[in-house]
Amino acid sequence: MKLNFLRPAKETKKRRPEICLSLNCSSLSEVVAEMAEYGEYCEIIEWCAGRMEGAENYSKEAFLIDAENVKKLCGKKKLLISFKGDEIMTNKVLRWAMDVADIINISTENSELERLVREARRKRVKTLITYENFEKMLTKNEIAEQYLKMEKRGGDILKVACQAASEVDTYCVLEGAAAYSQLNGALPIVAIAMGEEGQVSRICAGDFGSVISWACGSQPTAPGQFNARQLAKYMDNYYKEEK
Repeated sequence: MKLNFLRPAKETKKRRPEICLSLNCSSLSEVVAEMAEYGEYCEIIEWCAGRMEGAENYSKEAFLIDAENVKKLCGKKKLLISFKGDEIMTNKVLRWAMDVADIINISTENSELERLVREARRKRVKTLITYENFEKMLTKNEIAEQYLKMEKRGGDILKVACQAASEVDTYCVLEGAAAYSQLNGALPIVAIAMGEEGQVSRICAGDFGSVISWACGSQPTAPGQFNARQLAKYMDNYYKEEK
C-alpha cells in the first residue's frame, strides 16, 4: 500500500485522526463482544442502531434502553448514533438519540436536516452531516464544493465518502478535502475514499484535514474498511513516520 505519494499541495492542519469503530451488530450481546475485541483501538463508537434486530419497530422506550446500555459500554469514549431506515423512523430515532449520544449522524438527503441540527444544538449534541456516494467519485472541485454546501447547513463535522475505482479517485477525495480545510473558518471534516482502491485514505487523510477515520469490528459497515485493530496499527506506523 503506497502512502508516500499522497501529500497535500499546501499546508493543512495535520494530525492523526480519531478512529471510529462502526458496529455492525444485530443484538446487544454482539455489541458487547465487538467492544471486547476492538474497543481499545478507537476513540469513538458508532452504534448503527438501524442494524439491530427489530429496529424498524423501535419504540422510544426500547430504543433508549438499548442506547443507554451501549453508552455504558463506551465508557469514556464518544458515542455516535446512526440510523438508516425510512425518513420518518430515522428522524424519530435521531431525536431520541439526542438524549444519549455525543454525536448524531444526519444524511445530506434528510429533508429535516437543518431542523435536526438546531434541535441537537439546543441539547448540546454534536452533529455529523454525511454525504455518501456509493456509485462514483466526485472531482476534487466537486468535493470541496460539497463541503461548502454542507457547512451552510449548520453541522459540526462534515463527512464526504465516495466510492473509489482507482488510485486517481483517492487523490480526488483527499485533494478536495485539503482544498476545503485550507479555507479560513473551515469546519472539522471527514474524507473517505471507499472500497479497496481507497483504503489508503483511511490511514493518511489526517494529512489532508480529516479528523476521524472509520473502522469496523468483525463485520464491515462500508466498503474497504479495516478492522479497528488493523487501522490503529497502520496509523501507529504512518504517523510515527510523520513526526
